[in-house]
Amino acid sequence: MTRRIKLVSIDGDGCLFAYTNIGSAFHSSWDAVAVAYGLKEIWDERSRKYIGDKSQSDIWAQEDAADLRGRRVAEAAPTLYPIPYSPGVREFLSATHGHLIRGLLSGCLDVVGKRAAAEMELDFCLCNILHTDDGVFSGTMDYAVPVWHKHLFIPGLCEKYHVAPEEICHVGDHENDIACFEQVGLSVAFRPKLEQVARSAKYVIDNFSELNGILGLS
Repeated sequence: MTRRIKLVSIDGDGCLFAYTNIGSAFHSSWDAVAVAYGLKEIWDERSRKYIGDKSQSDIWAQEDAADLRGRRVAEAAPTLYPIPYSPGVREFLSATHGHLIRGLLSGCLDVVGKRAAAEMELDFCLCNILHTDDGVFSGTMDYAVPVWHKHLFIPGLCEKYHVAPEEICHVGDHENDIACFEQVGLSVAFRPKLEQVARSAKYVIDNFSELNGILGLS
């Protein structure tokens, strides 16, 4: 238990929310968008091409975004919404509202991430942004939070919110969260997808409500 934590950064895909009914191992907003537009087979093939090369993640993301050019954003709504929040998310975020700085630090897409941040009244939202024009995808994006470089945002959070790394808790579920775990004071794996993620975290949880006890809030 710790009472020193002032800021909680939370991964999005497979963590804060999880699209478990779309045939995706990552339960991600990316895969949900692919399903919404009938692109899953194409994006799955591209995933197999790029997933082993961390240096190519930007190209991978931009190619996915290009497939969305000319498609109406609203068409994805039945697949994306309501956002499937993970167990205990609403309870945890309600209990910590006004007491901790809480936010999204994720490689997820903004069509889900920004909406989640608004619905859950988060204090910050760092995610990837698909460009649109008059409700239509432009086919380009700001790859603002590279999948393997989320940890590089920790110093900026420290500066903006006047906290030390030791005063941050990061909650994540996958391999790209390990580097974040290594930089913060408290690491929590939510339903980790790999054993090495579980081993890298101080705590492993199955429900976000467990964080209340870990953080000394209950």
